[in-house]
Amino acid sequence: MTSSHLPGRVFLAAGLLLSACQEKDPAKPQPPVTDPSKNLVCTPGAERSDYSIFPKVGDGAGVGDVMPYFDAASGSMYIYYLKDVWNDATNQRHPWYGFQTADFRQYTELPAGELLASASGDCAQDRAIGTGSVQELGGTYYAFYTGHNPNAANCGHRKEGIMLATAPGPAQKFTKNPAFTTLYVPKGQGFDENDNFRDPYVYLNDETKQYDMLVAARQHNRGVVIKYTSADLLTWSYQGILYDGGASSCVMLECPQLFNIGSTYYLTFSDITTRNFYYRKSLSPSGPWSPPAGAERVDGSGLYAAKVLNNTTTGKHYLIGWVNRYQNHQDGGSWWWGGNLVTHELVQTANGDLTVQLVPALRTYLEAQTEPLVRVSRTATASRPDSSTYVLAGPATGPLAHVLFKPLNLTRYKISATVSYTDAANDFGFMLGACDGTNEFYSLRFVPSQNRFSFDRTNRNSLAPGTSAVADVPFPLQPNTDYTVDIVQENSVVVVYLNGVAALSSRIYKAPRTSWGIFADKSTATFRHLTVTKP
Repeated sequence: MTSSHLPGRVFLAAGLLLSACQEKDPAKPQPPVTDPSKNLVCTPGAERSDYSIFPKVGDGAGVGDVMPYFDAASGSMYIYYLKDVWNDATNQRHPWYGFQTADFRQYTELPAGELLASASGDCAQDRAIGTGSVQELGGTYYAFYTGHNPNAANCGHRKEGIMLATAPGPAQKFTKNPAFTTLYVPKGQGFDENDNFRDPYVYLNDETKQYDMLVAARQHNRGVVIKYTSADLLTWSYQGILYDGGASSCVMLECPQLFNIGSTYYLTFSDITTRNFYYRKSLSPSGPWSPPAGAERVDGSGLYAAKVLNNTTTGKHYLIGWVNRYQNHQDGGSWWWGGNLVTHELVQTANGDLTVQLVPALRTYLEAQTEPLVRVSRTATASRPDSSTYVLAGPATGPLAHVLFKPLNLTRYKISATVSYTDAANDFGFMLGACDGTNEFYSLRFVPSQNRFSFDRTNRNSLAPGTSAVADVPFPLQPNTDYTVDIVQENSVVVVYLNGVAALSSRIYKAPRTSWGIFADKSTATFRHLTVTKP
């Protein structure tokens, strides 16, 4: 559970093509529409509930922090999560629920429903249920979780502690173990003893053959990851700090996790301030921990509290998190905790760094059919040397080069292209929710001067090199190099996959069923094989 979430939170057929929009000679430039804004749609519609590839809870509630688990006994993949419920008619606060999936394209809600409930007493340690993890031993499934009580100061105990519940199967309800001694952060060692002790992650240590538990904590006013050990999952002993980022450390390293791929161990966590997911590497589960050779994160702040599932049968790894919502389903609203589940396939590179890519089953599903593109306009600076290519040459002065298309009236689809550039004094990329082709649109953009890919809501006339992005991800760029781009959209969830290396997950309420396009500003960029596919 993140501490920021407490009470008070807040087909278009070919026959529809207009003659002015038809491709009469792909190699011959067509005159631009004099006023393309008359043919554009940029007003967002109401948020929809028909999600499947990026699921929410069936009753419409948001998915919060995830606790993925691969059950080796059955070969099944489970994703436990905190349901975004807080003092509703059921009087629950972040109860555990779960999905089951075989391919991360289709998800089934576990029929048991609520798997772990919060306590009813005002002073119960688990007045609210927080993030945890599941481990199996001897046919029993141990669910370690955070007990959180906002009333702790008036109840004579601490706000957060680690608690235990068990179940005879991974898809069954967990029963709390009252005999388990609640774990609290050690006293007298500079820790925040009243708060900020949460998100237990339990795993079997390859070296010691005992169980380790990682817990997020705060010591000397910065985030740390501390460790406990146990031989039986019942009695735990404190073993000190596993990771301290020092002066560069975050306020709180939430939802820590440790796993290995081959001989490399990875420590992951989410920074509560920037809401970015980071990772560190080591040759030992005990550390020392160092940043990767490349980028230290593979997505942006739109994917929070992500965890990794290791399918030991297939050897595949998956990075799973949630994309937040905004208040009243408006792009300018306050950040809301919880949202839709998003999953990437996680891949290890030759040097041990981590990359993410579109899950294969989801790619196959989204590439079943091709959706025709209906062009509204293009500038004279956007040439078509052949039927599958646009070359956008944004001039050094004057309006940017662009091509605009009619809205895609689909619930879920994928926009794909191979993008390259020869020069880039500014940026280039994709327009969403375009009210015009020069200024008022959201941008998914490559920024070569800063080696990043960014999502921005800011109008072009206000966009500057120092403008803070809604979300971005490091992405090194070189001229005359092809980069594959897949933009997966389901309603307001938009996930961009970049060259099988990185992703950018975002909530964009203005994106569904609005005008979109491609652009280049003071840059020369080529977009090849621009296509839209759908299930």
